[in-house]
Amino acid sequence: MSRSVSTGVKVSLLLLATMGIMSGISIVAALPIISHHFEYIEHITFLSKLLMTIPALVITLLAPFAGMIIDRYGRLKPLYTGVVLFVLGGSSGLYLDDFYAILAGRAVLGVSVALVMTSSLALIGDYFDEKSRHRFMSTQGMAVGFGGIVFIISGGYLAQWGWDYPFVIYALPLFFLPLLIVSLKEPVRQHVHRDDAIEVLPKLLPVYLSAFFSMLFFYMLPTQMPFLVIDELHGTPSSIGYFVGFALLVNALVSKQYHRLKARFSFEQIFVFIYLFFGIGLFVMSQVTRPYQLFYASAFMGVGFGLVMVNINAWLLSLVSAQRRGRAVGMLTSSFFLGQFFSPIVFEPIVSYMGIQGLFLSIAILAFIIATVVFYKTFILQRVKS
Repeated sequence: MSRSVSTGVKVSLLLLATMGIMSGISIVAALPIISHHFEYIEHITFLSKLLMTIPALVITLLAPFAGMIIDRYGRLKPLYTGVVLFVLGGSSGLYLDDFYAILAGRAVLGVSVALVMTSSLALIGDYFDEKSRHRFMSTQGMAVGFGGIVFIISGGYLAQWGWDYPFVIYALPLFFLPLLIVSLKEPVRQHVHRDDAIEVLPKLLPVYLSAFFSMLFFYMLPTQMPFLVIDELHGTPSSIGYFVGFALLVNALVSKQYHRLKARFSFEQIFVFIYLFFGIGLFVMSQVTRPYQLFYASAFMGVGFGLVMVNINAWLLSLVSAQRRGRAVGMLTSSFFLGQFFSPIVFEPIVSYMGIQGLFLSIAILAFIIATVVFYKTFILQRVKS
């Protein structure tokens, strides 16, 4: 670990981090239009949401193996392979006009993200000590937020030209490769001890569970809100981009302050703030009657978004040694994307029964309950014990 990390390395890692949000958010605004284009396919409204979640299923299955690969063979070769596959699989909707073939392309995208996200997060653990890591991950969260703004707004405008145009965004990482190749160096691999692997697993289980359930809830925004905006509030694809983009702007501003929050509170305590703001955002979203009112909800949702990923990633990296980092990060990546995959599946029956706004109200109440329980356990009980 080093405190003096070059600018080229930092920029490379920030660009790689934006690929994670690019993979899921770039076609959000196009989902209703895609479902209309392929309306002859039965259950296409539900199937179109799988364009967002099929990559998550593949990532869930492959990320643990990606972690083992990078621990054994190094970080960079899997990383570069992932970038190339990202471009090929992600852009498939641009040159394919068969829905199921596009789904297959999204599966290839999932393979790429498993490699890229696992390798890049392991590299952050390799390059930074804990204190500088929190600062860098605050900056990383901001970069992801601003990158998401660019991708969601661009995707919204491109979707108005045609359902397939947003897929061109996935070609952008081709321009990252020269900088990555010049800047990133392979860390020295260290021997893995079996005893360390057995000892660390129980400590990581709460991290993995937090990642799964947080993403299960938070992924309602990109998978459910577009249909609320267009089908019920009669908004436009570009307006979806503005609503999600505003949430990501708040995300970026809050993420930048994460290291200050972490200096005062534990990883577990920060979840109180995450679920409190998340619940408020969902409650507002459940009550809106006009599209512009979603800006109020997006502000609160953005606070939760700005903290949850950074907090969970930093929590995991604080618990694992360099020898186990690839496997641990692979399991974390799997947990995140398992939540993404199951989000529309788990909530579809609630949407069918209560509507999208009924879903938001139900999960808002659940979020408030979670925040209350975590507050009691991490603030009240700890104060009593001390």
